[in-house]
Amino acid sequence: MAEGERQLDRDAELDEEIDLDEEFDLDIDAVTSLDDAPAETESAGVATRLRSRAGDVVSSRALVVSVVLTLVGALAVGGVLPFGIVGNLVGIFVAAFAYGTATSTRRYVELGLSGGIIGGGMALLGNLALSLVGPGLPLVAVGFAAGALAGGLGHYFGRDLRDGLTRDL
Repeated sequence: MAEGERQLDRDAELDEEIDLDEEFDLDIDAVTSLDDAPAETESAGVATRLRSRAGDVVSSRALVVSVVLTLVGALAVGGVLPFGIVGNLVGIFVAAFAYGTATSTRRYVELGLSGGIIGGGMALLGNLALSLVGPGLPLVAVGFAAGALAGGLGHYFGRDLRDGLTRDL
């Protein structure tokens, strides 16, 4: 019985401490100097907000998985189909489709970015001499855009198939 009373006394003390903190709201982050503090606070707030929003939109783990998956897809399908960059784009689409079918989360940004990176890299490596000597930058840009489009569309159609298969009739 005495132990129960001690527990009640501790709980009452904690409640009093919490009430005191809520009663006296101290603004510790108050600006002490009006010259430079608002700019620091404002820039830190913007940077923090951008980091938190980017963290909500892009997952680094999902980005790494999607890059590896699209690279494997592009190499596997691109190695089988003798169509050069078109085979690589089909591989990116198939890999993104598989990723969309396998997961329930929306990862359009990650798959678009990884598809663009792999598509641009494959365009650069597939036409290395032309890229180094001639007009290679537009070719790499087209490869990046086409890879990003293939990744995004593959993920969209994969998620659509998953939704259709898992929906109740």
